Amino acid sequence: MDTSQESQDMTPLERLGASRRRFLALAGAGGGAVALAACAGGGGGGSEDSSDSDVADGGGEKSDDNPFGVKDDSKVDIVIFDGGYGDEYAKDAGKAFEKLHEGVTAKVNSTVNIQPELQPRFVGGNPPDVFDNSGAQSMNISALINQGELAELQSLLDAKGVDGTAVKDTLLPGATEPGTYSGKFLAMNYVYTVYALWFSTKQFDKNGWSAPKTWDDMMSLGEEIKKTKAYPFSYGGQNASNYYQELALSMAIKEGGDEVRKKLDSLDAKAFEQDAVVKAYSAIEDAVKAKFFAPGGEGIKHTQAQTDWVTGKSVLYPSGSWIENEQRDVTPDDYAMTAAPVPLLSDGAKMPYEAIHGAAGEPFVVPSKAANGAGGLEFLRVMLSKEQATNFTKLTGSPTVVKDAAPSDKDASTALQATLKMISDAGTNTFTFNFSDWYDMGPDTVTQWTEFLSGGISAEQLREKQQKMFDKIREDDSIDKFDVK
Repeated sequence: MDTSQESQDMTPLERLGASRRRFLALAGAGGGAVALAACAGGGGGGSEDSSDSDVADGGGEKSDDNPFGVKDDSKVDIVIFDGGYGDEYAKDAGKAFEKLHEGVTAKVNSTVNIQPELQPRFVGGNPPDVFDNSGAQSMNISALINQGELAELQSLLDAKGVDGTAVKDTLLPGATEPGTYSGKFLAMNYVYTVYALWFSTKQFDKNGWSAPKTWDDMMSLGEEIKKTKAYPFSYGGQNASNYYQELALSMAIKEGGDEVRKKLDSLDAKAFEQDAVVKAYSAIEDAVKAKFFAPGGEGIKHTQAQTDWVTGKSVLYPSGSWIENEQRDVTPDDYAMTAAPVPLLSDGAKMPYEAIHGAAGEPFVVPSKAANGAGGLEFLRVMLSKEQATNFTKLTGSPTVVKDAAPSDKDASTALQATLKMISDAGTNTFTFNFSDWYDMGPDTVTQWTEFLSGGISAEQLREKQQKMFDKIREDDSIDKFDVK
């Protein structure tokens, strides 16, 4: 299978995890290194000196329009992962870069083979000036950090942006957390994903339905949906049943607050005994017992489950905001895809209904030994302008980490409008959790959730299985653990 097909066959959650798990076989990087997903201030694996050179000083004259001193007539070597977002947005940013810095050349190259193509360049001492470390063949961030191959990007955050405001003040809450390793900011994640419940505006309007704000609302809506001979939910048991784990844990965190998230990411010995987690898993079990899940899900992939959803076999689907692009070829033209935050489990929830699981992804990094690292920083500064961020969203249908950067409603699909509204309504009430990617739990959680959703085990048995998985990892001293903030 070629690498582009491999990436297409993976779920988006698998692709996000793969970008953290690929090992870079650099000289001297020990085999079997655990990939390092980041948490602000959180540990594991970084060398004391992540950056060996001051790439923030390009040797040219510095100014507000050239904060890193990019030299006149220099060249900037940019490598983009040509995946689901394509590369047109980067080429457009390159043109804007050249317009801002007359005489400087921004060379944008695209590939799906990030690790195979860039590893020899790192070994040879001539890495690109900035690259998009994404896809099934991404480079392992842990090995890069341990070898001191990445430059710190704090100067990018502190710089005045193209629009005149400090870059750090233009970003959505939590945008820098995934790129912060042991307190050092090393990766600028550009795309913002919102996890939510997705459905058809047309279908809901036709039937007089409203998005469920509580799980009681969800159960009542489920019974109404069954009257139409459709199922409330579909699931891809072969590779993506754990989308419903995301739903359950998001509801649990909204119910119990950030302490629930901390215990999960810390692999706490009683992580799955937390009252909010028990309530969330029991809620999903109620839906299983009510036969809200389309039968046969254990035998299909996420692509088929999602096709069943947009073609009317089921009505609701928990997913990230990539779902519109992923289903574009099979979604009816008049479907009017939209979304709402996941429901609350009770009136006593510690977070509001509007709170969302939101996460930054698509990491861009600047090598510490880049020939023109200042140019790499400047390219990112240009990408983080409202003009270029809006252009990205217009081209891809996905928001970036830049606040208030979106096309007008006439240029935005119903799905994108819903995503942007959820971001706006949530404000600072956002959260994310990382344990699955940190400890490569994806395949095991799929097996467990498929067994649960198909009626093979109870919610209590599922929680016991997941806790045992946590315990095994926590007690294994050969596995690096990550600090949780």
